[in-house]
Amino acid sequence: MGVLRDLGCLQLDPTSAVARSHLLVLWSRLGPYDPEDLDRLLWQERRLFEYWAHSASIVLTEDYPIHSAVMRRLGTKSRPWSEKYQAWLDANQALRRYVHSEIRRKGPLPLKHFEDRAMMSWYSTGWTSNRNVSGMLDFLWTKGKIMVAGRSGGQKLWDLAERCLPEWTPRERLTMREVVRRAAQKSLRALGVARPRHIQQHYIRNHYPGLKEVLAELEAEGRIVCVELREDGGVWPGPWYVHKDDLPLLDKLAGG
Repeated sequence: MGVLRDLGCLQLDPTSAVARSHLLVLWSRLGPYDPEDLDRLLWQERRLFEYWAHSASIVLTEDYPIHSAVMRRLGTKSRPWSEKYQAWLDANQALRRYVHSEIRRKGPLPLKHFEDRAMMSWYSTGWTSNRNVSGMLDFLWTKGKIMVAGRSGGQKLWDLAERCLPEWTPRERLTMREVVRRAAQKSLRALGVARPRHIQQHYIRNHYPGLKEVLAELEAEGRIVCVELREDGGVWPGPWYVHKDDLPLLDKLAGG
């Protein structure tokens, strides 16, 4: 949990040359550990869950108010879907109702359980072409209607979010301004030192409306500090920021 709090999110990747990416990241920071401990946090204690953060990631349930604000924002005027995607969703309302109903009645369920009842097939030049059911599951997932309830042989098992989240899940409804204030600090602390564009690309990637103003506000409050990065007598283009809680680390670095 300490590592997850430091990172903000733990990126998932299906590639597994030695082991899956998130397991390697934990090993690089913890040394030898039992992967069943992570499974327990995910599927039994539910202190973690899978969501689209920096990318497909493991995130903390205690941070749910931040992620739920992103869920609400997706598909709205401030964050609309593309015209092509919206047209696909509009044409496949029956598929959406069918998938949601099956999960409600029979979940948790794997992808292979569902029939492809799409009225309009999704077309792309990539691997998602004609994958209508997985596309609808991803839509319901990003909107926070369903969650990954577990895995069987590497396959996701989908269930209603209300059945996956523990009772103690914080439900505070944050404004996007407060979301950006909290997320920007989490992103900066995960990165250590960062420019605004680095903060923008981490944690809740590209969901930082008004980031420039928020960073100025946090700097005025003394929560973050503007610093210079020097190398070989030159100064790196900035601005660069460090969180005030990490300033003692600079003294340690200076002390060798």
